[in-house]
Amino acid sequence: MATPHVASLAALILQKNPTLVQAEVEGILKLTALPILAGGATVFDISPAPGWYEVTWGDDATGAGLIQAEAALAATLPPP
Repeated sequence: MATPHVASLAALILQKNPTLVQAEVEGILKLTALPILAGGATVFDISPAPGWYEVTWGDDATGAGLIQAEAALAATLPPP
């Protein structure tokens, strides 16, 4: 279920700067992601039922962490 969220954020990044190439968008997403170590984390969710909850996954999980839209957009420079 991460794909639609990441794709939407990538679209917002490209809307802010349409001159970026795929590697640059990927770099922004990875640089601004909240790193999560394998095994689990406690996160806060604002919907549908706001609150703290534990998220767990295996040691073989992949990814760069949780995307942070506000941070990714703030890190995106406008075109020159």
